Amino acid sequence: MLRLRLSARTLQSVSFSAGPLPMVEVIGALHRLRRIARNSDKALYEWSLPAVAMPLFDLFTARGEVPGFLLSARPDMGAALAEIGACPPSRIRADLLAVFAGEPAAQWVRELAGGCPRARAALLAALNAAYRTLVEARWREIESAVQSDLAQRGHVLLRMGLAEVLSTLPGAVRHREQILEVDSPVERLLTVEGGLRFAPSLLMTHPVVLPAAPGDVPTVVYPAAPAPVRSSKTSQDVLSVVLGASRAEVLRAAVQPRGTTELAQYAGVSLSSASEHATALRNAGLIMTARAGRKVRHTATALGMSLVAACDPGQIRPAAASGSVELLSTLPDPARRVSAGRVR
Repeated sequence: MLRLRLSARTLQSVSFSAGPLPMVEVIGALHRLRRIARNSDKALYEWSLPAVAMPLFDLFTARGEVPGFLLSARPDMGAALAEIGACPPSRIRADLLAVFAGEPAAQWVRELAGGCPRARAALLAALNAAYRTLVEARWREIESAVQSDLAQRGHVLLRMGLAEVLSTLPGAVRHREQILEVDSPVERLLTVEGGLRFAPSLLMTHPVVLPAAPGDVPTVVYPAAPAPVRSSKTSQDVLSVVLGASRAEVLRAAVQPRGTTELAQYAGVSLSSASEHATALRNAGLIMTARAGRKVRHTATALGMSLVAACDPGQIRPAAASGSVELLSTLPDPARRVSAGRVR
């Protein structure tokens, strides 16, 4: 059991990822393949790996752990590979020794721990090949499931608060007052003083804690529920069927905050039509409108985001969900802000 002791500052700075983390999905896919090979259950997945990627299985311990330096929280694969490529040899060695303590390791893994450039290059080539083979073709499905999960948790956050969001995480992640328990083969108690990020994953079947990179915060990865899958037999625009073509485009536009003129330009309709559609969507609870002086900004609500995510996999790319303090800091003056239980 891994226990994270969360400070008051951490609870005020909890956030969620903006989307799937590609390196996490790669490790999750490899973990699934490893389990399938062990159980000989080939009906679950029929993936195959090129020879260059096969050595990656050597990085899994008998308990299914991988060294921490592999668990990059970067939002795109190129950045994740660059981060691993730039990881200090001392960190790689320490992480490998930590997970393989008392277990034999493959020759190339020992060379990697020793700082061998050839072994590092082989690792990067293997990870890239695994991504291309196991993850890239499924990216729309992965992104759809993750965005659906994020939209639902954002809806819960706005209506019921952070405690309810944490209580609805999968059973392998439990929040009790200032302790976050994560099922893990490792018994450890860690104190988190700064922020903490949560990230849903489609291919990772169990929770895992990603150590903080320099200047970043730790990330707790948890399994996301698969998003509803539409039949591939139709290319029909489902959102347009539900709302009408122009209104659907206005809702899609409002995934990012936009003024009425911007909505009209995005949807290809007149200004008056955009205003009418925005009013209808607002009355339906699908967008919210905020006024700042003479300007207005329209933004899709959590319900609107969920609808777009379900109908248009890959359409939504929101900023990471922010912690409670950051959310409060966005309130317009003279709204009062809450800090440490006091109103000021």
